[in-house]
Amino acid sequence: MKIKRREVEGITILDLSGEMYGGPDNMKLVDMVSELIEEKKLDLILNLSKVKWVSSTGIGIMVSARARYAKEGGVIKLMSPNDRVLGILQVTRLNLIFDVFPSEEEALASFEKKQ
Repeated sequence: MKIKRREVEGITILDLSGEMYGGPDNMKLVDMVSELIEEKKLDLILNLSKVKWVSSTGIGIMVSARARYAKEGGVIKLMSPNDRVLGILQVTRLNLIFDVFPSEEEALASFEKKQ
């Protein structure tokens, strides 16, 4: 899995691509989350548009990241999952604990409403 970090209107977006399995590649996401928490970048969107598959380990990584962010007063939202990944989110019921948006614009707007 590859990760690109960018910021839009003070909100961090991580553009993920590839497959979210276990292993060293996915540990990059854990490290990135730790780094963002240290930097107090607590509004985060995970862009899933280029993620092809999420394994149970990938799900665990997302849930763990969400818990760590929540503990610090932050929030993680998901955007643009393909149908396959959205199906995984629905079957695992992660769509009930994460806000999931079809587009970047909608994900960004959801932060504005909160503030």
